[in-house]
Amino acid sequence: MLDSQEGDSYWCLGGVTVLKATGENTGGSFSMIEENIPAGVSPPLHVHHDDDELFYILEGTVTFEIGDDRFTATAGSTVYAPHSVPHTSLTEKDTRWLMFVHKPGLEQLWASVGRPADSWTVPEEPVSDEEMECLFDQLDKYGIEIVGNPLGTDGDLAV
Repeated sequence: MLDSQEGDSYWCLGGVTVLKATGENTGGSFSMIEENIPAGVSPPLHVHHDDDELFYILEGTVTFEIGDDRFTATAGSTVYAPHSVPHTSLTEKDTRWLMFVHKPGLEQLWASVGRPADSWTVPEEPVSDEEMECLFDQLDKYGIEIVGNPLGTDGDLAV
């Protein structure tokens, strides 16, 4: 059991990521992270070759693009992004969500790219070039392929 403010937390890609369930503490069954993401963040369009993701929006507003579908999710919405389907999102408002991954391992991406957080506040510093370089170096390890641009940008990474 973890209380609401427990879990390994990382400042990563402009937000705060908290590992709530990992392969280690679920017996290899699944993983779940909680993220607090500021408005305006969008990863590039990408594909997870192995991992299905399920997002449950706790607070905020997020536009998702999954395959050919684009829609807006708000608090209480559940969004499924199956493996092998290109997807991305754009936080329209500051957002907090839970992300479930059907098999564990992907949660360690945030641990390997981010830095330990001493609070659950969104970092004030912009995402560094070193952090982005580290992210791109890790993508193959986690079966992720970049296939397009972030939402709402002219092609620059908006994380």
